[in-house]
Amino acid sequence: MRRSTAFILLLVVLFASCAPAGQHTAITVLTHPDGPLYVGDRVSFEVMLGAVVTDGLSLQVSEGDYSLGTTGFGPYGLGGRNEAVFWWAWDTRDLQPGIHTLTFTTIPQGPSWTGTYFLHPAADVPPPEPDAHWTSTTSACCTLYYITGTDAARDIESLKGLADEQAAGVEDKLGANFTSIVSIVFLSRTLGHGGFTTDSVFVSYLDRNYAGSTTAQVLHHELTHRLDSQLGGGYKPSILVEGLAVYISGGHFKQEPLLPRAAALFDLGWYIPLKDLADDFYPQQHEVGYLEAGALVQYMVEKYGWYAFDDFYRHMPDPGVRKPSETLDAALRERFSLSLSDLETNFTAFLKTQAVTADIRADLRLTVRFYDTVRRYQQGLDPSAYYLTAWLPDGKTMRDRGIVADYLRHPAGWKNRLIEPLLVRADAELRSGEYARVEKTLDWINWLLDVTVPRITQYCLNN
Repeated sequence: MRRSTAFILLLVVLFASCAPAGQHTAITVLTHPDGPLYVGDRVSFEVMLGAVVTDGLSLQVSEGDYSLGTTGFGPYGLGGRNEAVFWWAWDTRDLQPGIHTLTFTTIPQGPSWTGTYFLHPAADVPPPEPDAHWTSTTSACCTLYYITGTDAARDIESLKGLADEQAAGVEDKLGANFTSIVSIVFLSRTLGHGGFTTDSVFVSYLDRNYAGSTTAQVLHHELTHRLDSQLGGGYKPSILVEGLAVYISGGHFKQEPLLPRAAALFDLGWYIPLKDLADDFYPQQHEVGYLEAGALVQYMVEKYGWYAFDDFYRHMPDPGVRKPSETLDAALRERFSLSLSDLETNFTAFLKTQAVTADIRADLRLTVRFYDTVRRYQQGLDPSAYYLTAWLPDGKTMRDRGIVADYLRHPAGWKNRLIEPLLVRADAELRSGEYARVEKTLDWINWLLDVTVPRITQYCLNN
C-alpha cells in the first residue's frame, strides 16, 4: 500500500496542472546541455507540441525583442519523434547570471508561451568542464576524438590499441579493408546503449556506464556498420543491417550463442514474425529484435555460404513503394527461389533443433529485463540518453565551435546517483551469472523508478 500510495501521489503532482484532459495542450521542452545552465552555455532546445498538428507550422524562440531562431517541425531520431530542434540557439556568453525569460511562438498560428531559465555564474561550472576541450590522436585505423579531463583521455593509449584490434577483426570477418581513416568519437556520458554510427562512430566511454556492454563489443558492432556502409550496395533492410553487425560481432551486448538464445525466444513467447521485424525493426523490443536478426543472418550464412549471402544482401531490388518485408521477399525469390514465409518456416524449424539450457533461458530473460529497465530509467530520469531520441549533435560542428558541455553534463541529481550504480551492479551480476541477485536488484531499481518523477519541463496551455 505504501508504494502504491506514493506512486499515485506523485502522478497527481506531475499531471495536476495539465488536467482536465481535452482542455489543455501539453508542451514539452528539453534543454541541452542537461542539468543546470551556466553563463557561457550555448543552449539547444527540443520542443514537442503534444497533440497539436504541426504541418506547415514553425516555431520561433525569442529573448525580449531578439529572435534566437525559427525552425520547423519534423521527425527526430530513430523513433521519428515530431519536434522542433534549435541547435545551440541561445548563446549566453554575454548574459548575466539569474533568471531569463524566453518566448516561444508558433507561426503562423498556434500555442505560444514563455519559459523562465536560471543561468548560474560561469565560475560555478563543475569540473572538468572549465578547462576541458576537444582533442584527438591517431592510431593505425582511426582518428580518436575525445574531451580532455575525461575517462577516455585517461585511457586513450589503451583505447588506440583496442580500436586497432577491433577494426582488424571486422576487416578479417568482412574480407575487406577500411579505405580511409575512421573517425571515432568517445562520449563521456551514456547515450542510448553506448554506440551509434553516422559518418563517424560514437562510443560512450566512462567508468560508470550504466547501460552495460563493453567498449570492445560496442566498437566491433559500430565498426562493422562503418565498413558495411563503405562496401556499398543498394537498399538494405534494417533487419539485415543490424543482424549482420550482431553476427559479425558474435553477439549484441556481449559474446553469446546466437542460435540457442534465439531458440529460447519461443520458450519465452517473445519470437517476432520476420514480416513484423522487417517492416518495423527499431520500435520492436530491442534485445529480441537484434538477437533474432543476428540469428537469422547466422542461419543464412551457414545455410547458403558467406559469398551467396553477401551477394544477396548487397543486391536487393529497388524497394519503390514496397514495404521492407515485400522487398526482402522479392530478393529471396530471385536469389534463393523461396519466399520470406518459406525462409521463416525453415529458420524457425532449425531454431527448434537447438539445445536451450536453463541458464540460456534465464540469461536471456534477465538481459531483456535489464535493458528494459535501463530504457525506463532513461525515459524518466535521463531523457537525452533514450536510444530512440538520443541527443547526438554533429561531432565536427561541436569540435569546430569548441562545445563540450553537451557531452560532459548529464542529470546528476540524487535519483540519478542512487539508480545508476544499481544498474551497474545489475549488469555485473548478470554477466557473472548471479541470476537470483540480478532479479532482486532489478526489482529494487524498478520500485525506485515507480516513485520517480520524470525530469521534463512541461507547459500546459489553454486551447
